[in-house]
Amino acid sequence: MVRSIVADYASTTREFSPNARLFLISALMSWIGLSVNQVVFNLYLVSGGYGNDFVGAVTSMMGLGMAATALPAGWLADRFGRRACLRAGALIVAVGLLARALSLSSWALFGSTLLIGAGQAIVTIAASPFMIENSNEPERTHLFSMHFVVILLGGLLGNLMGGELPGLFERNLPLLASSPLLSYRWALVGGALASGLAVWPLSLVREAPLHEREVHPVARARDHAGLLGRLVLNFLLMGMGAGLIMPFFNLYFAQRYGASAGQIGLYFSVAQVITLVATLSGPLLARRFGKLRALTLLQLVSLPFLVTLGFETTLAVSVTAFWLRSAFMQMSSPLLTSFAMEVIPPALRARAQAIDNMGWYLGWAVSSAISGWIMARFGFAWPYYLTALCYGVATVTFWWSFRERPPRAARARA
Repeated sequence: MVRSIVADYASTTREFSPNARLFLISALMSWIGLSVNQVVFNLYLVSGGYGNDFVGAVTSMMGLGMAATALPAGWLADRFGRRACLRAGALIVAVGLLARALSLSSWALFGSTLLIGAGQAIVTIAASPFMIENSNEPERTHLFSMHFVVILLGGLLGNLMGGELPGLFERNLPLLASSPLLSYRWALVGGALASGLAVWPLSLVREAPLHEREVHPVARARDHAGLLGRLVLNFLLMGMGAGLIMPFFNLYFAQRYGASAGQIGLYFSVAQVITLVATLSGPLLARRFGKLRALTLLQLVSLPFLVTLGFETTLAVSVTAFWLRSAFMQMSSPLLTSFAMEVIPPALRARAQAIDNMGWYLGWAVSSAISGWIMARFGFAWPYYLTALCYGVATVTFWWSFRERPPRAARARA
């Protein structure tokens, strides 16, 4: 099994275009910086005297910024090109991360987190059409999976950095990091600088001239309203589920079990390694079962582990459930993205990606604010139960909606 996966990727990834390779390098750098923040930022806020409800409110700004920027980002990607949007988005994310690290003012935290969300929306919405346009159909699933693997690898490195940098600063630079708060701050600055390096590879990407680009028939969104509605419902529910728990995993381990930043970084890193290895099997699963059935099965298998995180009080069991939930749920992500892009007419892909992401981000923004309030009053269990409910409903409705509709690429081959 492992040998066949390695051989499959080795033969396919050699065919990736130079643009695709540069894009993957940029994604690696950006996610290193974002993952340092994933480990450290909430701990930084708590060290600064803020409570879980405030953490939830700040985190919701990320989703709000994403939701507000999603539709304009789709238009920008079509109007000015994918490369320009990828570069602008990566720069905005890096500036937002740096600004967020340098101030504990509530308004600065809200504004910089909103800015990060806007940058992330621009990058995400340009990314899928960019990958579609810089790959052919046989290698496309591998490119989407490799993009996700690169994100996981960046997450692994960033999580390790986020776990270790505060201690390194405290031990080796006591004048700069004379308190946990300052050590967290400098770790966040390091993450912002790493994210800023993502702009460089994108400057080398070649945007095809207009006369060389593939021309697609004009398609109106209202003619495909039913299809777009089914997609956005899924992304809305998935975003709501994700916003309830994902911004708070570090606080879950820190406050329920007393874990340190180093331990949390290790837990996150192992999760990334397990998910990275598991994700490599995505194209083989899609080839054997079809993308829709494969992603449906993976998402359903992850649900018991979510529920376990809610009621479990033993650290070892919770960490194991955290790892397995991450692996199964994240394995389905590139399959879902690739499937959604293939069922959409080519001329609508950027706008469809914008609408889908707006739904996801809006769900994230609302649920992350609610989750902070729930945790401050009722503890950590209920957000995990509600997430399992959101994911379960999203998975079943998505399968039901598309169970008799093959992807557009498959229809074209037929």
